Amino acid sequence: MVSKKKNKKVVAAKKKVVKAKKVNKIASAKKNAPVLSKKQKPIKMKKGGVIAYLALGSNVGDREEYVEQAIFLLEKNPNIQVIRRSTNYETQAEGAGSQPPFINAAIEIKTKLDPYKLLELIHEIEAALGREREMEWGPRTIDIDILVFGGEIISDEKLQIPHPLMHERLFVLKPLKDIAPNLMHPILEKTVESLFDERKTESGETYDDELPGFKEIKGAGTDDYERW
Repeated sequence: MVSKKKNKKVVAAKKKVVKAKKVNKIASAKKNAPVLSKKQKPIKMKKGGVIAYLALGSNVGDREEYVEQAIFLLEKNPNIQVIRRSTNYETQAEGAGSQPPFINAAIEIKTKLDPYKLLELIHEIEAALGREREMEWGPRTIDIDILVFGGEIISDEKLQIPHPLMHERLFVLKPLKDIAPNLMHPILEKTVESLFDERKTESGETYDDELPGFKEIKGAGTDDYERW
């Protein structure tokens, strides 16, 4: 006959085993959970969608056509609405080696996609339009960057929002100023217009319509992409 003391010891041992399994399960879940940076928070999407701003550029082949095709493919997605777009500007290339000038533009969209899904779609569109990533800042058929996504601040291995270089690039700020001069930079807390004015001053340039390096290619409005 098994004593009561022995039964108690067996029950206690079983409880320890169960507890140990729970602890290991929790530890394993924590280990495999995605790591968020200090700035990054879980993205809560609004039911009606989020306003985001994208920059587009091309310096290979029919540059204007690549930009228009990229906008068309973005608009084709049922979770994206193109609200307005900037003028197309021709700007001198910055980056590796001697390159042809770029056509640059900016668009405002309303999207139900979270920023990571939007980034995946952008990469798919870039691939569909022949984008090759052989050289950093090299020539490209199309380049699409997320500049601002609502008021989100994201910094991890996959994505950085707002775009970390947008406030330094006149070829980004000029088209963006066309469509959103009062858009506030989520970190710097300055408007796009202010950032543009500061950057052109730092560059030692006074901007006007004849500024070398900027050439207005085509005026554009809310629905111009539909006419291409």
